Amino acid sequence: MNRTPKRIALTLLADLLLAALILGAAAGAQLFPARNRAPAAPPEPTATPEPVPETSPTPEPVSEPEPTATPDLRTPWQIRFADQFTEETVITENSYTSPQVAIHISTIQTGEGAKTVTYHLADIHIASLDNFRTRTAHGTMEYFDTQDLMEMDAESHAILAISGDFMLYQDRGFLVRNGEIYHQDQTWWDLCVLFEDGVMETYRRDEYSVDELLERGVAQAWNFGPALLDREGHAMDSYETSAAVGYPNPRSAIGYYEPGHYCFVLVDGRQEGYSRGMLLPELAKVFEELGCQRAYNLDGGGSAVMTFLHERYSRQSNGADRPLGDLLLITEEGWEDRR
Repeated sequence: MNRTPKRIALTLLADLLLAALILGAAAGAQLFPARNRAPAAPPEPTATPEPVPETSPTPEPVSEPEPTATPDLRTPWQIRFADQFTEETVITENSYTSPQVAIHISTIQTGEGAKTVTYHLADIHIASLDNFRTRTAHGTMEYFDTQDLMEMDAESHAILAISGDFMLYQDRGFLVRNGEIYHQDQTWWDLCVLFEDGVMETYRRDEYSVDELLERGVAQAWNFGPALLDREGHAMDSYETSAAVGYPNPRSAIGYYEPGHYCFVLVDGRQEGYSRGMLLPELAKVFEELGCQRAYNLDGGGSAVMTFLHERYSRQSNGADRPLGDLLLITEEGWEDRR
């Protein structure tokens, strides 16, 4: 069929209008939904998440510091003789023990009748040479000076004391007391030296040099004698002494075992039935049997005396205190306040 251009144009226009109506209806359905359509369900509420606690990082374990060791303030002698000392001061009628000093006194009697001998043995351990001192009459060096025994004992604060070497009657020789040099001449008698390290040695007059002894360090030097033991700790076969001390007599003497361990021996004498005194070989034998390495005789006779705790412990031969020139003594600071 032949269509005219006018009719064809109208047809196309009609088709376009129809298409436009169809598209407009579809768009309106989307923009304006039907009133009877069920409303859309609200969305499900979203659960609020539980807060997660913040976690701190686990710290690295810290190692405990090593405990600091308590320093041992004891002296070498306190350590070596620990079984002799006590933590507190303990005093009996014949003993004294503390952290610094240990003294035990035994009284021994041998023989019978006119041959009876009584002597007192003081076994001594000390913490240092501060506990082993000497004392001169009135604390001075006045020649030929003497002092009442118990006065000197009290002023020196002695726990234990024995008569010395007649020091103030000597104006020469080699004499050192508490580290102080008073004379430094070669002596004619046997010499006894206590060195600063606690060693005690005895010398014959031709066995030493004063300079060499001083270089070693001298705490005490006694000039009386004689020496009683040889270098092996045996009683001497002969003695460098005068005949005046060759008879049985009251005796005062010192013995040495090792640094820090010493002994005092005081022999009562000239008292018939109680104690006749000792000969020098008898005294030397006592020290040998004790196991001492060195031993030395001091001033004896009427001067021989031992005190303990500010009381006379021995019995002087003349029945009364003889004024003395010097003492050897054991002490420690403040002990009288702890009695």
